[in-house]
Amino acid sequence: MLNRIYTRTRNIYQFFIEEILIQKAKTINIDSVNTVCFIAGPYRNLTSLTAAIAVLHPNCQVLNHAKDRILPHKKVDFFSSYSLAKFQLFVKYAVLLSTGGKRGRYGGSITYSHAFDKSLVKEKYYTRFGSNLLKKNIQCLFWKEGLHLSNHLKKQKISPLDLVKNNGNIRYILPIRNPLDCAISNQKTKMALIFTNINKASSLQDILQEILDNYLAFFKNQQISKQHFFHFYEHSLNSETLTKFCNYLKIPYHESWKDDVLQIFTIKPSYTYEIEDISFYKKYIIEKFKDFPNEQEHLLKFIA
Repeated sequence: MLNRIYTRTRNIYQFFIEEILIQKAKTINIDSVNTVCFIAGPYRNLTSLTAAIAVLHPNCQVLNHAKDRILPHKKVDFFSSYSLAKFQLFVKYAVLLSTGGKRGRYGGSITYSHAFDKSLVKEKYYTRFGSNLLKKNIQCLFWKEGLHLSNHLKKQKISPLDLVKNNGNIRYILPIRNPLDCAISNQKTKMALIFTNINKASSLQDILQEILDNYLAFFKNQQISKQHFFHFYEHSLNSETLTKFCNYLKIPYHESWKDDVLQIFTIKPSYTYEIEDISFYKKYIIEKFKDFPNEQEHLLKFIA
């Protein structure tokens, strides 16, 4: 009983602290911001590394997680009920949150994330920006909240296509890790439970199917609105991909940034897979992705 009272009191207090921060955020100038990008897809899918790629760019400001400090506030939850005023206040508030915070779901600066446990990523950032967490000329706001945001939209019966129709400056980006690795990692970390159709009894193949269905939905959205949906594969990230990345987000391309990104983009060796899981994967890709032959080819490369 006392614990519930304490938790409720703490949550109310936190809510009002956040309301004060939202008021404070109103003074932030976002005139230079051209695009607002949301990461798509599941967790354990190169999301932190992709956010690290973005934050190394001098014109990209990155917010890590923090859904619980944003979505409960109607003033900034433009996802549920769109208005330009809500969208702009969201951007300002997200920029403010990205200059502090802490590790984990609480969120804040991406520099507190596990991607920055890699000494090379940390070194590249501090060589470029020192201890500064706020960029001088923000042209793109990048929010790494992925599947939690997707679940919020579904609950409100809003699709990503609805969002980009409401505001043409919104972008989605989907990094694609080896889906088998992604599924195993989600199972091991229990992050798979964030999928609304997955529970503790779900098998690895159930998780793998959810991940692939997520990709397929993204490709369908991309087919309808290519200028608002961009993806890349773990096995194919190169200079050309990074040029497209910059053009997509409307940020300038820099050779020095490209060189840094290609140095930090290292992937741990993959897991060992069961034969039946590989067979399931191959069959599912061949059957479900037949309308996307190029993506089918790229996805099959992971088991080649």
